[in-house]
Amino acid sequence: MSSSNADVDSEQAYLTALYQRLDELREQADSRLKGILLEAGGTPQGRTQREATRAHYAEQLAQMNSVENGLCFGRLDYTTGVNQYIGRIGLFAEDRDQDPLLVDWRAPAARPFYLATAVNPEGVTRRRHLRTRGRTLTGIDDEVLDLEAGDGTGREDVTGEAALLSALTANRTGRMRDIVETIQAEQDG
Repeated sequence: MSSSNADVDSEQAYLTALYQRLDELREQADSRLKGILLEAGGTPQGRTQREATRAHYAEQLAQMNSVENGLCFGRLDYTTGVNQYIGRIGLFAEDRDQDPLLVDWRAPAARPFYLATAVNPEGVTRRRHLRTRGRTLTGIDDEVLDLEAGDGTGREDVTGEAALLSALTANRTGRMRDIVETIQAEQDG
């Protein structure tokens, strides 16, 4: 399904905001890691705690660096009017009082992204697949799952075939191997 320019602009703006938040968190973790690395001495317990904290921030940085490409790959639109973005990690706003900015694909909240169907939409009206290259949105494919709760734009006739056709006709690269290795490492870890 082709998306309107407004859809593309809106999704690109959201992606930009997600990457800004990722950059903020990465900068915080990097600053904290550098502070830990400058510390020296102390009791054996203090050194052990420092090493655990160093490992924690180093792991956070590695995770944030690993999701630079493909940070966000989908969105769920619910019958309640709520939209939920799905990605490779979870991201929260600084105040954490609102819903997550980005739901980790492994979280239970992301389950409808993989399991909702037109027969059992699980409260989802539309599943949107976002394709990116780096930090740039390159395409959008929508799957309308609940025709009765459609948005009235006349675009409710589209079902899940757009994402499948896009995947089948996409140019192949070595990237699929990287994706499989990432997923396997996430499951094994």
